[in-house]
This record gives sequence, C-alpha cells and structure tokens, in this order.
Amino acid sequence: MSRNKSLRGKLTLVAIVVLMLVMTACGGNSKESANASEGAESSPSSSENGSSDGNAAPDSDNPNAQWALDVGLDKTETTDELYELAKKEGKVVVYSQSSRIKDVKASFEEKYPGITVEGYKMSSPEIVEKVIREQESKVWNSDVIFVKDSSGSVSNEMIKKGMVHKYLPTDIQSTMMEPFKSSSPGLVMYFSVRTIYYNNEVYDEPPITNWWDLTDPKWKGKVLVDDPIQSSDTMDLFLSFVQHADEMAEAYKEKFGKEIVLDGTDNAGYEFFKQLFANDVVLVKSSDEAVEAVGAKGQDNPPIAIAAASKLREVEEKGLKVGASWEVKPRLSVKGPAYLYVTNEAEHPNAAKLFIRWMAGEVDGTGKGFEPYNVSGSYSTRPNVVREDNVPLDQLKLWDYDSDYFYNNYVKFREFWIKSVS
Repeated sequence: MSRNKSLRGKLTLVAIVVLMLVMTACGGNSKESANASEGAESSPSSSENGSSDGNAAPDSDNPNAQWALDVGLDKTETTDELYELAKKEGKVVVYSQSSRIKDVKASFEEKYPGITVEGYKMSSPEIVEKVIREQESKVWNSDVIFVKDSSGSVSNEMIKKGMVHKYLPTDIQSTMMEPFKSSSPGLVMYFSVRTIYYNNEVYDEPPITNWWDLTDPKWKGKVLVDDPIQSSDTMDLFLSFVQHADEMAEAYKEKFGKEIVLDGTDNAGYEFFKQLFANDVVLVKSSDEAVEAVGAKGQDNPPIAIAAASKLREVEEKGLKVGASWEVKPRLSVKGPAYLYVTNEAEHPNAAKLFIRWMAGEVDGTGKGFEPYNVSGSYSTRPNVVREDNVPLDQLKLWDYDSDYFYNNYVKFREFWIKSVS
C-alpha cells in the first residue's frame, strides 16, 4: 500500500466547501439504517422515579434556547412520565457515529414498546455536515445525535448556532465524574482512547514505548493508521501532538539523547509527522482494517497500528494475535468524549429524552442501553462502572480534550497533512 493511496485524487478544501453548499438537504435514506421491526411484545417494567429537579438551563447565548426550554430540556422527568409522552410521538430518529446503535435500538424497543428507533450510522464528520445542512434548510430530520466533537466543530459551530442542545438530567449528572459532571457541553456516556497495536505472536512486549519510535527506519512502511481526514478521533489525537509540542520535544530528547532540531516545521508536533511521513506511514480506511492487518496469525514481520482501543473487544472474536501499548511517552492518547445531543426543533423531543437516558445507562450507568458501549478499551464517565479488563484510568497518561484548540488549528493541520501525502 502506498502512503499516498488513500488521499490521491481527493477534492481540494475549496472544492469540498463548494460541494457541501450545493448538496441537497435530503434525509438519511442513503445511510446504513439500523431499522428493524417496530416494537416488541414485552411490557416495560416500572423504572425508578427520578428527580423532578431542573437540569442546567440552556446556554444563554444559544439562539434557540427558548425552544429547548419549551420542550423541557431543563427538566428531569421520570422515565414513566417520559414514556407516556413518548408513546404519543411514536418514534425517535438517531444519527450515530457507532454501528452499535442497532443493539441499543433492539433493547430500547423491547423496553418501550410503541416507540420505534430509526438509527442511521455515519461518521462524526458526516453527522456534523448533515445536521448543519439540514438545520440551515429548516429540515428537522433527526431527534438525537450520538457524535464525537469532530475537532471542536460541534462545540464551536453547532452548539453556538443553536443546532443542538444539551440534555443532562440531574439524577444522571450527579453520578458522573469530572469534568463531565459540571463543564461538559453535552451528555458524555464514555470516552475513548487510541493506542498502538502490535502482534503478540511475534513480540512478547510492546515494541513501541515512545511515539518517536515510529520514526525509526525499522518501522519504515509498517506503521498503519486510519486517515485523520476521515477519522475525527485520529485527527484529534494528532492535533494533541501539535498542541503539546513541548512534551513531544522532551520525548524526542529522551529517545535520542539530544535536543530536537526542526526541519522547516513549526514545532516538535509537526516535526514528528514530517518524520513519520518520511518513514512511509501507511493510511488505511479504518481501525478495523489496521488491527486485522496487525493481528493476522503466522506473520514473520508484522506491521503495527495506531487505532481505537475499543477494537480490543473484537480480538478474541476474530482470533487475532494482538496486544496493545498502554505506556507510550510522552502520553498515550487524548480523551475522546462521545456526546449525546437533542437536535434543535426535534419532532420527537420526549422520545429523544427517554432514548438518551436509556443509551446513557440510566441513573447509575449500568442499564442495558449502555451495555454495547461498556467494552474493553473504552471508559465510562460513571466512577462506579469499571471494567476489570481495562487498564485503570489513573494509570493512563492522557491529554484532556481541548475543543477550542482543535477547532482553531484544524484547518492548518489539515492543509499540512494533505500537502504531506500528495
């Protein structure tokens, strides 16, 4: 595979913008639908009565804050109250960055007969582009979006323009860890991290302990990564290297025993990527593709991959020979929060609220709706939800997510990346 292959022939930034402007505001029919038969025959058991205290009020600078108040996004109703209202609406439409939405759909419809979930799988950048297009055209297709911040575009565009709203019931909020409890722009179910995968049939221990190891000639043409132009998680990790260039410079000195010398780059973060490209990094379509290539049995000289830690859930199922690195200098990864929002002018706001509660795992985070996301390699925002097969959170060195920095530096890094692979 050529390192240029995945971006050869891509539209320029200007062309992409023009294309976005002329696209129609169609619905989600062309996306992968998670729809199945409506409802189930079992009756919902009575859930605990939640608090009726008010949630945090919508942001005062949100131009559509009044709509959010009108539909009660500042309230914490009981699930019984919401169910009665949601049954009258009949369905909830969800745009999801995860294909596991089909599992949430199944459990929700079993729990709440009479409410159909229409779930559509898209990448986070696709969700952002689609919702902005629909909202600007006053097309109210979706009720809930399950999305990553996509380099700050949700926080800095969609929220500030009132296209999406936070729904964070107080009974759920009170059980969350900081900073998700008090300063999050939306309800965060869990956060993900990236890691470096290696073939544990060949290597008894992680061969990479410093990010600069990837620039070593021994790994030339053998480092796989999903394209950050297509993956917001990878983009946010790479922007973290640039943001924390001082730490990258220290890691360079620790590995090579000398101060870093920049070769026409702005800082040690950009220099890292320049050297990574010089080492023929290989771009792939997804973390799945990368991990499967690393973990295939019977290899003598396998590649390594930068990919989502949550792919560990598939290792046994697919019979892969894969290990993951958890201690990489200067830090392993950046926290990647996964957000749930109610879209502005949602046609089914009560079903949306009920669905968000369900998907978040209800009050303590252990409900069935959260089960598909409570997997190895992902971390719940509820301190009581801890997986024994995860490395303890306090043992991981992670950067915090900085939506403003990512948003303000995305275009510059994107142009650098495209120029480097073209």
